[in-house]
Amino acid sequence: MRTMGLEHALRSYLDRGLTFACFRRPGRPFDLWVQRSPDLDVVDHAMLYELNEVFLLAPFLLDPSRIAFIRADKDFVITDPSAEVDPLIEFRGRKVPASPDPFNTPDALYKQHVRNALEAFERSDLEKVVLSRTVTSALERQQLPQLFLAAAEAYPQAFVALVNTPDHGTWLGASPERSLSAQDDTLQVDAIAATRSGQRVPADPDQWNEKERHEQALVTTGVLAELIDLGLRETRTHGPEVVHAGNVAHLRTVVEADLGGRALSEVVLALHPTAAVCGTPREAAMAFIAATERHERSLYSGFWGPWSADGETELFVNLRCMQAHGTAVTLFVGAGIVPGSDPEQEWEETEHKANTWRDLMASFSDRVSSRTDAHQ
Repeated sequence: MRTMGLEHALRSYLDRGLTFACFRRPGRPFDLWVQRSPDLDVVDHAMLYELNEVFLLAPFLLDPSRIAFIRADKDFVITDPSAEVDPLIEFRGRKVPASPDPFNTPDALYKQHVRNALEAFERSDLEKVVLSRTVTSALERQQLPQLFLAAAEAYPQAFVALVNTPDHGTWLGASPERSLSAQDDTLQVDAIAATRSGQRVPADPDQWNEKERHEQALVTTGVLAELIDLGLRETRTHGPEVVHAGNVAHLRTVVEADLGGRALSEVVLALHPTAAVCGTPREAAMAFIAATERHERSLYSGFWGPWSADGETELFVNLRCMQAHGTAVTLFVGAGIVPGSDPEQEWEETEHKANTWRDLMASFSDRVSSRTDAHQ
């Protein structure tokens, strides 16, 4: 029987409504940061330089004057998830309010959105837009800790996080995309785009088709342009390379730069949202998304992760994520639409991305059923 100290602690924290972030960076142990009281603090972006060891929570539609974060009033570094974890009985929580009813984006509606984007390319300056959809799956909220640990095992190269706050609800994500990392004035940014099913992936990026390479180049160019506009001219690129993320693979270029005295918070806000989650030009893409999508993105395609002004900061784009709704979860998935996109293929791409979680939940359910049968 696979019963873990960390799993049981997270279930208790969820049941009591504690505010916490439990996360696993690639190649690192688990970190668990818990607040003594439930209410989140917010800070203006100009004051981020004062914060150390906090977990930032930035939605897609970010107000720079109100950036929320989770304090590490108690922090654990967990190398053995089966070891006992402090129940933190003295910490106070608040029940997560009921979230809106989950919404499934119909396939016909999503494909029509793609066709509308193709028409917009012909009559406007829009070059790319990322359109998302939602998928609902049955899953009890109290099963999320076990699914979180299963995802950390299944996707060792992903940033896996389970977060609970009274403002955002309960979210679980396994992101392949690092937004940025910074330490000792050195900055790294991932520029990821283009998607193929993991079964049909050329190892050489030059063998990907022109549309896919163009989509990824738009993201890389956008990142470089923002860094140059900020005055970070000592920039270097590595890639593109093929990276795998569950059932799919992407093209990634890593952009490096020296901060040169520029505040990291300025870089974060200048980059968000990138063409990888929004589109190009940014303003036109955001306007198209606002007029098209029927759901609120909330934390999906925002960024989250540990922030330390005096140490190491590592933020990740919140992709491959879900929000809990009691006995169901809403998965958020999207695809980058460019001229030449095919509505059916874009729908299939989002299906492959959703399967990253659906396949894991199916195997997770099988394991739960097997343990139940074994005890009957």
